[in-house]
Amino acid sequence: MASVLLVDDDLEALAAWSACCAADGYEVTMASNGQLALARFIDFPVDIVVADWRMPVMSGSELCHQLRTRPNIPDVAFILVSGEPSPPAFVSYDGFLRKPVDGPLLLATMRRLIADHASHRQPTPSRDKPA
Repeated sequence: MASVLLVDDDLEALAAWSACCAADGYEVTMASNGQLALARFIDFPVDIVVADWRMPVMSGSELCHQLRTRPNIPDVAFILVSGEPSPPAFVSYDGFLRKPVDGPLLLATMRRLIADHASHRQPTPSRDKPA
């Protein structure tokens, strides 16, 4: 089963994303800001992160930067979500979706990015453990 970390300070959006992902068979973890998400990811890495760009405490763009640059953090697919019309050029994300996020588009993007990452990354012990 694939796992996803959903991050947004908008609790209604978070609940909608969670219901969509859980119904599609994903193991879902949630956080209301990037700082909480980073701590959860370090303790329990996931296959993909979906995070809002603008949040208090730590933004989705800063979370993405932290996940990409900290040593000893497993490679992860990252989708940045925002109500902004265009994605930030300074963030190394894998996908960008505009709010409000369409459930089928979110799931299709997640599947594509997880498959792409799986074909390009080296196995890590945390990802190879039996469920």
